[in-house]
Amino acid sequence: MKTKKKLSLLKKIVLKVANPIIKRTSLLKDAHRGESCYIFGDGISVKWFDLSSFSDKPVISLNKIVLHNDSNFLNLKYGIFLEPWYFYPYFWDRLDSKKILNDGIHKIYRKIIKSRPEVPFFTHLSNYPVLWDNNIYYLFQAIQDPDPDSKFSKFLDECYLSGENIYKGSLHCAVSLAIHMGFKEIFLVGCDYTHEKARSQHWFEKGKGTLTPGGSSNQGNSTYQKNFFNIASKYVKITTITAEGKGNVLPAITYSDFTGKQTFFREAEELIDSSYLNVLKKSLWYFY
Repeated sequence: MKTKKKLSLLKKIVLKVANPIIKRTSLLKDAHRGESCYIFGDGISVKWFDLSSFSDKPVISLNKIVLHNDSNFLNLKYGIFLEPWYFYPYFWDRLDSKKILNDGIHKIYRKIIKSRPEVPFFTHLSNYPVLWDNNIYYLFQAIQDPDPDSKFSKFLDECYLSGENIYKGSLHCAVSLAIHMGFKEIFLVGCDYTHEKARSQHWFEKGKGTLTPGGSSNQGNSTYQKNFFNIASKYVKITTITAEGKGNVLPAITYSDFTGKQTFFREAEELIDSSYLNVLKKSLWYFY
C-alpha cells in the first residue's frame, strides 16, 4: 500500500512539473469538429487493402503504418508512437546486448518525424529528454480539458469511473484523441482484434497470418475492449473495416463494400522498403 501511495505521489509531482509540456495537447480540442477520420493500425488485414482508397479523410496512424510504401496516399494528420522510453538509444542498446532485441526502428521514426514537420506526432512524456521538436506532443496520465462540462470531459470521467485507461495502448489513445479533437466518426483500418474473423500478426510480416476468430487468445476475444468501445461509442461513431466478415464488438463494413473495390493480397516485400523490413526482421515485432 505504501508503495502504491508513493507511486501515486510521484505521478502527481511529475504531472505538476510537466504540465506546461503536456497541456499543449489541449490546443487541439475540437480542431476537427464534425469531421470523420481513419485510425490506421498494423493488423495483417492491411495486406489486402489498397491504401489509396483511404485518401479522402484525415488519418491518425499508429506505430508502423507510416513505413508502408503506400502511406504517402494517406492524408496523414497525426502519428502516435506511445511506447515509453522508446527513443532512448541506450535503452535499445542494452536490450541488443542481451540479444533480446535489435531495433533501429526508433532511428527511422526520428527521420520520419523530421521529414513531416507539418504532422503532429504524439509520444509518451518519458521521451521528452531525448526527443523534441515543434511537431511533437507529449502525453501523460490524461488529456487535459479545462471545461468540466464538455463532451470530452464527460468521456474522461466515464472512462475513469469504469477503470478504463485512455493510454492503455495506442488504439485507446487514438480513439480518445479523436474524441478530444471533435471527430464525429471514426473508421478503424488494420485494427484486426476488432474483427470477428481476426488474423494474427502484422502487415509487415511474412504470410497471411493465422485465422483466430474473435482475436488472439491473449489479446482479444469476442469481447475485445468491449467496455472501452461501449463508452467511446457514446461520444463518437466507430466502425471497423474488415477484409471479410463482421466486427466482434463494433459495427463493421468490409473493405469491398466500403470502397467498391475487391481485396487483393500482397506480400510484405511489396509493401515496405527492404531496408525497413530488414530492421523489422530483427525486432520482437516480427515473426516468421
